[in-house]
Amino acid sequence: MTVHSRARERTPTVLVTFAGHPPADAAAFLAARRVLAPTGSFYALEASKHLGLGAEGGLRIGLAPYNTAGEVQRLLTGLEDFLLA
Repeated sequence: MTVHSRARERTPTVLVTFAGHPPADAAAFLAARRVLAPTGSFYALEASKHLGLGAEGGLRIGLAPYNTAGEVQRLLTGLEDFLLA
């Protein structure tokens, strides 16, 4: 198998939504906990519309090689706290 990709050279990024929770609310909640996770369609409005997200889009989360274990834990704890609030 040959994988034609430069994924190892890139920052993994995901776009997520949470049923019943606007992405902007999640972003504000995380920002108060020093986690930057912006919202929107990120120049992919047609893809966002196709996914049923509209212009509101979703919450964008990216992790890079320089992120610390503490930062990742702060993100995960923040997401858990947001969903349990």
